[in-house]
Amino acid sequence: MDKLIYLYGIIPANADNAIPPMKGIDEHNPIFTIPFGEIEAVVCNLDEAEYREKELEAKTNNMEWVHEKAFHHHEALMTLYEIFTIIPMKFCTIYSGKDSLQNTIVEHKPKMIELLDVIAGKEEWIMKIYCDNSKLKENVAEDNPTIASKREEIELLSPGRQYLEKRKLDQLIEQETDKEKDSFSSRLHDQFAQFSTDSEVKKNWNKDVTGREEDMCWNSVYMLEQSTVEDFLANVQKAQDKWKSSGWFIEVTGPWPSYHFSKIS
Repeated sequence: MDKLIYLYGIIPANADNAIPPMKGIDEHNPIFTIPFGEIEAVVCNLDEAEYREKELEAKTNNMEWVHEKAFHHHEALMTLYEIFTIIPMKFCTIYSGKDSLQNTIVEHKPKMIELLDVIAGKEEWIMKIYCDNSKLKENVAEDNPTIASKREEIELLSPGRQYLEKRKLDQLIEQETDKEKDSFSSRLHDQFAQFSTDSEVKKNWNKDVTGREEDMCWNSVYMLEQSTVEDFLANVQKAQDKWKSSGWFIEVTGPWPSYHFSKIS
């Protein structure tokens, strides 16, 4: 009976370097490659008794196991990425055997070859923008022209109407603060996207995920030619220095394997 096959990613065939010795996700079987013509699958074998569907479901309901194994998956991909152009697979991509894997490779092989060519010589970088919400609200309350106009309008009202309209003013400040978050972040994204061959805007994370006190205002990813990375990072550093005192925090991480720009359905 075929062993289960865990798929880490796809690399070009006939690469000059062999993959380094690494243990697979089960910490027992080694990681190795299976050739499919112009490409190779980076895999490890798994014991069916331990990783068939029922057992795997139990494992993935254990968050400690998921954290440990997801970290292994990422670290293995990072090691491979330092040596090869690689299409990274999602965590826990498992096939019932070599025939099952081969069917998938044959179906998607032209797209895989195309993607390997597209991402060769490029790096993926992620930018997240956070803000000190209270500080931003203060700035909006002081400098926003819409707020200033509303205050002038309120001053002309009777005392009773002023009380009601001042309560509405707080809501307006909240709305204008949200607009400023989107406007500021979008402008920065457009600025940094000029250095990229492709970019994508992702969902923001809440504080439970980020673990930060500041709100996340933006989450985007960029595919950069290696020759543009230095200029990209220099512009990010300028923006960090310029806007930190105003309550904006710009975080950039990378380079990463092409998680976002080499997806295969």
